[in-house]
Amino acid sequence: MTTVYLVRHAEAEGNVYRRCHGQYDSLLTERGLKQLPYLADRFANVPLDAVYASDLYRARHTAKAIADRKGMKVRLRPVLREINMGEWEDKTWEVLPRIAPEMFARWQTRPWACEVPGGETVMQTGDRVLGGVRQLAREWDGKEIVIVTHGTAIRAILCRVLGYAPEQIGEIGWGDNTCVAKFEIEGEQIRPIYWNDASHLPEELSTFAKLGWTNSKGVPRTVQAWYRPYDPSSQADRALLRGFAREFYRNAYGSTEMLDEEAWMADTDAMAAACPRAVTIGTTKDQAIALVRLNVCDQSEPQVGKVGSFVIAEDYRGTGMSGQILGQAISVYRGLGKDYLCAYVAKENARARGFYAKYGFENQGEVQKPEGIHYKMVKKIRVPSVQEEAEDFIWEG
Repeated sequence: MTTVYLVRHAEAEGNVYRRCHGQYDSLLTERGLKQLPYLADRFANVPLDAVYASDLYRARHTAKAIADRKGMKVRLRPVLREINMGEWEDKTWEVLPRIAPEMFARWQTRPWACEVPGGETVMQTGDRVLGGVRQLAREWDGKEIVIVTHGTAIRAILCRVLGYAPEQIGEIGWGDNTCVAKFEIEGEQIRPIYWNDASHLPEELSTFAKLGWTNSKGVPRTVQAWYRPYDPSSQADRALLRGFAREFYRNAYGSTEMLDEEAWMADTDAMAAACPRAVTIGTTKDQAIALVRLNVCDQSEPQVGKVGSFVIAEDYRGTGMSGQILGQAISVYRGLGKDYLCAYVAKENARARGFYAKYGFENQGEVQKPEGIHYKMVKKIRVPSVQEEAEDFIWEG
């Protein structure tokens, strides 16, 4: 008999940026990094013979926290990867009903029957990963192993192991990040002992608890947006962006006195001309609620993507949109091959400094700009490859 602990990875970018991340490779969030010691503590006194993981960054680094505590190395197998979401990879969940309404409706109501072009179904994923789990159980017969994989894969595996029909997958709740399932596997028989157990996490580090809160206005923190490109030829868009510019200056500098609207708009037009995704408008229910303006024209540091302006409409501040606009910027600049994301924050703008610090930006010193002294806040966004981290992991293919 083999004892298998099946673990969901720690909180990753897709979980809070509200983007469809199946096999798209992404980093852990700041909360995800804080979850790792608690997961490692859970296994500190559990005898383990091996630690395995999907080769995706978020899974292998979750597994590394467990393995490091044991003085072990993580063994990687790509068969343990999350569902392949094909054409939907790295798109916001909110845009999907607009670009693929029928398929998204199927995903919402009949996920077991939904196969995105270029991807796979939920149950195909579960069967693939379960096959990998069974293979490891045979290889480590009589031993105890940890396998770190992904949420959709685990949910589909539980559907099979608990004897549910695919149509009943909705009866299996989602497990929080770092949740654990324990299986005893003997031959072809799998005995589930427990599942979706994240009792090792304090509530303040629970991804589910965080996303479930509401603010004082009664707006759910899980408000989601899709991002449409700014159209420089649209007078309505130009008026909208002028309003965002004024809002940005009021928030950053206390007034609009230093704003040269014509110069700001000319810079914005240049950014949009250089890259169609550089200037996008966050929209929910056809209401413009945010601006992501990226200064792709600044190539002074070739591997650094520069933020021009982040703006959130007043009614939507504190609703979880801050992480989503950051996710949009990271998506754009990661796609352009940038290693870092940089924002210049007015020294007096304590709220903005808090935002960037919350999401893992580091202060690299002061910079003098026409509007005054700014802090240069920088965050690494490049996802290291397995090959770059070869010394830390064992690749088993």
